[in-house]
Amino acid sequence: MNLDLTGRVALVAGGSRGIGRAIALELAGLGASVAIGARGREALEETADEIKAVSANPYVFVGDLCATASIEQMTDEVSAHYGQIDILVNNVGDSIMGHDWRTGDDEWAAMLETSLMSTVRCSRAAIPHLLKSKHARIINISSVNGHQPPAGRGDYNAAKAAVLAFSKTMANELAPTVTVNSICPARIDTPLWRRMAESMVDDSRTTVDAVLASVAKVDIPMGRFGLPEEVAALTAFLASDHGAWITGVAYNIDGGYTKAAV
Repeated sequence: MNLDLTGRVALVAGGSRGIGRAIALELAGLGASVAIGARGREALEETADEIKAVSANPYVFVGDLCATASIEQMTDEVSAHYGQIDILVNNVGDSIMGHDWRTGDDEWAAMLETSLMSTVRCSRAAIPHLLKSKHARIINISSVNGHQPPAGRGDYNAAKAAVLAFSKTMANELAPTVTVNSICPARIDTPLWRRMAESMVDDSRTTVDAVLASVAKVDIPMGRFGLPEEVAALTAFLASDHGAWITGVAYNIDGGYTKAAV
């Protein structure tokens, strides 16, 4: 299967770590010119160095991707640098263990800003550029929690559900020029999940790896956490010519988690 992306420009918002990093590397390896944006300069530069090993120099933007002005600056700079934007991947987000029905307004607002409004704002800024492309794609990284929410983390679950609804709305509004799809991971071995696992270490699960293994044993029929590279492979397919007639779809990548959940 030919997934060649030569000549296309991909902007990966939240492209410095975890799933975003893996997506940026995958798209670069397939020939795309890649721009990555996030707040942390050090992580961005580390990912940029990895991209340079497989592709041309990436464009790096350091800024707050929850802020409209910063997002508009990033999008304008990427378009000016490359002359186009063909692929937007929205991967900015966060999740905090322990949030439940008692979570306050400020925490709710912060989660919605990060896990929903970043997607709205990045899309809004990039769409005028995408409408000029013959290969325009928006790929939003949501979560299985958006359509099968577990107890706890109601703010995160609601934000990811809103991303799914927003994606389907954009798919209707932007067809046939831009395809818009969502990817819904479950348990993926990322710095975010490892950070959450740290809070779950106890006498019976004494390391982060032990926590991840025990969670996988309970939740995932495939018996392990997914890899960021596996999410990146699905993203690459949707970004390629093979994804040209796919829009408005939410793809689970979850090791059977959703199918098995009750």
